[in-house]
Amino acid sequence: MRLFLIRHGETVDNVASVYAGSLDSALTSHGVIQARLLASHLAEHAPADTHILSSDLQRAVKTAEAIRDSRRYCAGDDEGARQIQIVSLIREKDFGSDEGVRIGSRMPCGDSESVESMNERVDSFLDNHILPLCHRSSADHGVAVVAHGIILGVLFRRLRHRLPSGAVTSATTDIDLSLSPSWGNTGYLEATLSWSDSEQEASWSAMKLVIHRINSLGHLRGLRKTRGGIGSARFDSGQRTMDSFFAPKKRKLADAPSNRPVLKYYVWKNLSNRCLKSSLNQS
Repeated sequence: MRLFLIRHGETVDNVASVYAGSLDSALTSHGVIQARLLASHLAEHAPADTHILSSDLQRAVKTAEAIRDSRRYCAGDDEGARQIQIVSLIREKDFGSDEGVRIGSRMPCGDSESVESMNERVDSFLDNHILPLCHRSSADHGVAVVAHGIILGVLFRRLRHRLPSGAVTSATTDIDLSLSPSWGNTGYLEATLSWSDSEQEASWSAMKLVIHRINSLGHLRGLRKTRGGIGSARFDSGQRTMDSFFAPKKRKLADAPSNRPVLKYYVWKNLSNRCLKSSLNQS
């Protein structure tokens, strides 16, 4: 089973450098573009049958929705892709009284969520959501977890803690497993999770984890933020984009009897990447 641990796109609170764990921070316009580029990338590189789980905070949900929508176009069926499973257990660390406070502006208040509390949440998520998916999955299935930087680090550590000694390896020599992974906006960790005995039901004690990449950001290559503060502004979902001008053409292609899945996917992909073209390849 292929496992993707994904961080959400850039948010207004990321830009403002404030503590935003439980705050329901919105994506910036730049963050939406990041999510669309990630979605196009995963539509090509992740297994066709990929189960998507997301934190309940909107920055993760919106990123997960972009991934889901790209898979719908790839499948050629607006209802064909799996729905997103929203799981509050993987929301970000709660910073308590420091929520919304600029990072470094004062001494931490000390009432933020404890490591023990996050471990408990993540343990429940692994046992009640990931393990059951392993029972039903095979090598050509995928699971994408869309969440937040700190809680993803906790998730990775708790997953490693469950596996036997020596069961976690890297696929390439440039991955240092002695270091704790980190995530940039829309960065993802990709791994293969398998159980050593094909006749045995999936259990943590029988599993192996092979890490293929950590904080992969290749899908953002060439992306530059729009100048003048536009890229850092909160994304306005009601704003008309270039996609809307091409809608009739898109519908016409969708009605074509041949190559419908391929046409729909590439029309969506090209429009998504062109709709804010000024953000790409700017210096």
